Amino acid sequence: MALPQPEHHVHTVEEWATWEGSWELLRGEAVAMAPPNLEHQRVSFRLARALASALDAARHRAGGGDCEVFPAPCGLFLGEETALQPDLMVVCDPALKSARGIEGAPDLVVEVLSPSTARIDLLDKRRLYARAGVPEYLVVDPDRREAILLRLEGAHYAEAGRIPWGGLLELMGGRLLVPLPADEPPEG
Repeated sequence: MALPQPEHHVHTVEEWATWEGSWELLRGEAVAMAPPNLEHQRVSFRLARALASALDAARHRAGGGDCEVFPAPCGLFLGEETALQPDLMVVCDPALKSARGIEGAPDLVVEVLSPSTARIDLLDKRRLYARAGVPEYLVVDPDRREAILLRLEGAHYAEAGRIPWGGLLELMGGRLLVPLPADEPPEG
């Protein structure tokens, strides 16, 4: 295993696959991933559970469907110079699923913000996901206790709504209703 070498200006997915540690590759640039904190993991898990439950309910109503939730770490490959690990992805097209991960634009990408990587999620990844054609991008901010839903309009995202903690997310063009996790009371 290796680490990304600074003398390489543009890295490839092939190189990325050999690196030690947690890295993403954004248009050839190596970006270290922040270790997730407890709240980040708690929010991500609750949202994954809510998404999976909503997809199951929709599948039973409609009599089928291939949509699945994929939590990190699951590779998202957008070309030969971009390898990401979004916190959550919903993928409905079976052709995008491969042995190494998701090959192309998921139907929904969810990033739970961490202070050290928020700028990357809000700016860099937003542009990457839009360029790749990801229809919806949900940015969850545990500190502000809200989520921002972005929908692709042309080549850019437009804000479709700010949803407070405990509010209802209308995802996948409004076809999927998912509660945004609220704070759970302490046990005891």
